[in-house]
Order: sequence, then structure tokens, then C-alpha cells
Amino acid sequence: MTYLFGPVPSRRLGRSLGVDLIPRKTCPYDCIYCEVGPTTRKTLRRRDYHTEAIIRELTEYLRGPKAALDYLTLAGSGEPTLNLGLARIIQATKGLTETPVAVLTNGALLHLPEVRRDLAAADVILPSLDAATEKTWRRINRPLPEQSLAQLLEGLVALRREYQGQIWLEIMILKGLNDTEKELSALKRTIKPLALDKVQLNTAVRPGVKASARPLDPEEMQAVADFFGEGAEVIASSPRPANAETAVSDARFIEMLARRPMTAADVAEVLGLPLDLVQKRLKHLCKTGAISYSRYQDQGFYRQ
Repeated sequence: MTYLFGPVPSRRLGRSLGVDLIPRKTCPYDCIYCEVGPTTRKTLRRRDYHTEAIIRELTEYLRGPKAALDYLTLAGSGEPTLNLGLARIIQATKGLTETPVAVLTNGALLHLPEVRRDLAAADVILPSLDAATEKTWRRINRPLPEQSLAQLLEGLVALRREYQGQIWLEIMILKGLNDTEKELSALKRTIKPLALDKVQLNTAVRPGVKASARPLDPEEMQAVADFFGEGAEVIASSPRPANAETAVSDARFIEMLARRPMTAADVAEVLGLPLDLVQKRLKHLCKTGAISYSRYQDQGFYRQ
């Protein structure tokens, strides 16, 4: 598959089929915690990115035999709202399946009325907001110079006013950056008027772009959730039914690991294969040079 990946177990959306709407690392931000890697094409310009090819691949997949899905998630290796075909893809997907459509976005383009219109038919929108002070926001998300935090917040306010579906806000909490009382208080004040359906707290559980993107431990994350109060939750992995797939090609392993770094346990869960078998396959692929292995926060990650 060129544009689809998974199904994968998502900490936020259960068993999710991902749809990659944007070429790898095309984004207005260059977030220090991004698990996909550094942004190589930093842009705010919207254009058509293979819309009809994406729809054809979705159609082929959804008309064939498939595992049960909790969500179909428009996301991928860059910022999906940069794709001018976003509304068309959502509309086509809705015509093919009753599975809810979710859109992951960094929110950078939500101030544009046309982007909010394109998102209107989605069932869930999952924007992010990592800081409510300009300096910290720039330090974590590293946006283009012409972008501003005020513009991002304007977009979130307008989305809440106009959008009829669910909004689940993700906040990436990083040690020594936005976990201070000052930063958390600013975030709490900022998001309160948005009447969000969920506030989901994350931390850097996979290797990112910069070593300064350091995670909080579970106790610290729970303390942050308690500070935000009702409606805030720490995102946690939850086991999902295993895929019945029993014969998996090397190409399938490599395709998964090209999307994001994963532990052997992550891969085993996605593919529904025994962990010891997955570990052997991953070691073999490392020996051939097809993938690489590194350690981060006392866990081993594989990537293409």
C-alpha cells in the first residue's frame, strides 16, 4: 500500500487504519519531539497531493475483506490539512464505510475558513497545542517565522464555534519545557473556554528530533492530568484484538517501520504475531541493513 498503513493500535483511537495524505515531512512545523523525523519541506502552502490515487487505494481496501476498525485516521508523515483534496477524501471515505473518520492535525491552518470547511464532515478532529506562551510554543514546535501562537489559538476558537463533531486536543508534555506551573497554568487558562470534548496528555515515548524532547514518568503525567482536572486524561496504550495475519513479508515490516519507530512489542501487536518470532525477523532485517535499531528511554526501537 502506498497511502494506507495499518491497521495499527492507536493510544487515542483504538484499532486505526491510517491514511497518509502528505509526502513525508511536509509540514509548517519542525517539532522537536516528532517521531517521523525532521521536517524537510516546511510550508504553509496547500496543494493537491495525489487525491484521486488516495481515494482509489481507499476504495480498493474498503471493498475487500478487512479487519474491524475503530477509526479511519487521516494523518501520516506530514500535516494533512495541507492537502487541498482533504474534503474530497473525507467525502469519498464516508461513502465507502461507516467507520468514523478522524483527522490528526497540528492546527496550524485552522485559522483559514476553507480548512475548517474541509474538515466539517469528519467525525473527530484531533488538533494539538503544546504551549500557551509564544516563546515555549516556538521552542517546541519550531513554526515558520510568519506563524504566531495567536493565529493558532484563533483557529482553535473558530473550529469550536463552527464544528459540530468531537474535538480531542492533544498536549505533548516535555520535561523542563512546558511542565512548569507557569506553562501548565497558561495552557489551562487558554483551553478552558474551548469546551473541548477531551484533553489528552502525551509525552515523548518514542525517539524524536531533539534530545531536549524528554518524557515525564507516569506519576508526573498523572499529576499534570490532576492539575488540568476533569476531562483531562493521560494517553496510555491499551491492548487490542490481534490481527489474524500469520504470514508477513519483509516488505510489510519495512513499510511499517518507515512510518514511525516501533518496539518489537509494538510490531507484534500490530501484526498479531508471537513476540519471539517478530524479534527474530527484526534482528534479521537489522543484519541485512534494511532497518536500524537504537535505544531511547531504556526501550529498543526499530526504524527504516
